Amino acid sequence: MSKHDTSLWPAAPSKPAKRHDGWTLAKQAAFLRQLSATHSVTEAAKSVSMSRQSAYRLRSRLKGQAFDLAWEVAFHHSYDVLAHAALDRALNGVEVPVYFQGEQVGSYRKYDERLTVALLGKTTLGGNPAMGRLGPTAERHARDFEGLLGQLESGEAVETGAPGLDDPGELEALRAATTARTTNLGAEKGAFPCPSALSDEELMAALQEVEAQNEK
Repeated sequence: MSKHDTSLWPAAPSKPAKRHDGWTLAKQAAFLRQLSATHSVTEAAKSVSMSRQSAYRLRSRLKGQAFDLAWEVAFHHSYDVLAHAALDRALNGVEVPVYFQGEQVGSYRKYDERLTVALLGKTTLGGNPAMGRLGPTAERHARDFEGLLGQLESGEAVETGAPGLDDPGELEALRAATTARTTNLGAEKGAFPCPSALSDEELMAALQEVEAQNEK
């Protein structure tokens, strides 16, 4: 193990002092459960009486630690169920009726190219949902999300697979993730994502809209 290896991160010190930001371990776990259920950072934060901004600040401070890993797993939890339905809808379009003077006179198919590109960028070549920076470790913990939250809430050490802040492997990991993403999209090596690409939260909102329409 190198001096920079931080793949085993405790959720908190063994005897944690009271957090000044209000994000106790119990509150972190409750937030993550709601994030998994709603896929909305805003709603999850509201459920524990915290702000969306403070949730993002916490994740930034705890980059590569248990909370960051659990966030990644929560956000992708049940993603594949929504994504497959949405991808079909994005590729095949949806029929939109055209009305004139109160009567339907025709229809056309509407395609959401931004959603299609976003979905393709979030899947592997095998069609499965792609995890983010913490990749294989996140996929492993996705099989037992409650177990991961239990470790976080109790302050146990959690293997995240994240390199240390000073580890040169961090840069290589980012390069590998970028190369994999652009290759998956069929883009030229080193190309940058589309500036108008959907953010994670915008993508999940689009998926939820598709799910709601399918339930009608």
